[in-house]
Amino acid sequence: MKKWAAILAVAGAAWMIGVLYSGSLFLATISNYPGVFAARWVQYRGIAPSSAMIWGFNIWLVLTSAIEWIAVGLVLREIGRRLVNRDNISQLS
Repeated sequence: MKKWAAILAVAGAAWMIGVLYSGSLFLATISNYPGVFAARWVQYRGIAPSSAMIWGFNIWLVLTSAIEWIAVGLVLREIGRRLVNRDNISQLS
């Protein structure tokens, strides 16, 4: 399972790096809700963006995307394993 978590984390981070590189705000919004929530929180606080803050925010987006991919991927993997096991048990009966 650690191997799958590492693979999913790298995939999630690579995905968000690609989204940030493309500059698509729409794609970033629909693919990373925690990042959008953090952006709205910062916006409502009236914090002026500096280059360091933007860099830190981009790192935040990459990390939250990796965590999301781990969570969703492991849940889907477990659901798939249970469905396969259920089918194998029903074929034996």
